Amino acid sequence: MFDLTSLAHMDLGILGGTARTAYGEIQNVNSGLIAWKAVDGQPGNYIKVLALDHSRHRVDFLFKQDPHAEFARHNHVCTAVALTLEGIWGYREGEELMFPGTFSYEPSGSIHTPYASETGMVVYASFQGTSPVMLETLDDEGNITGELTLDFFAQYYDAPQLQPV
Repeated sequence: MFDLTSLAHMDLGILGGTARTAYGEIQNVNSGLIAWKAVDGQPGNYIKVLALDHSRHRVDFLFKQDPHAEFARHNHVCTAVALTLEGIWGYREGEELMFPGTFSYEPSGSIHTPYASETGMVVYASFQGTSPVMLETLDDEGNITGELTLDFFAQYYDAPQLQPV
């Protein structure tokens, strides 16, 4: 990820030292000032929720996995996109490995189990749906065991203390 120390000689304005700013509905986020939060029930998985929009059924976030971590098998009820920023990862159900610069498009109905290689991984992801339900977690037989809704992501979202610009 980008290292702000290389810009130490520049005036970065308010976002240089503030996690979130806004003017109107536009928000800007300095993700380096937001802490990683462990995902409950998913050892080795962490999240930074960047933006959460209940009215548009959308969440944007950074997702990190420790080396060899796995996230529960799930079905997308939403459309998801992911851009790999660090590390190498894949889906248990596929043969491809994603690496920095790889873009993934996952339409509604996609079922998979993401896992990290020995390097771990960090991705930027965006979920966009037509309801508050984003994912359905599945057991080995494909039965739904839970749902990840926008409220799930809200528990990892630091209520923004927006600085007007």
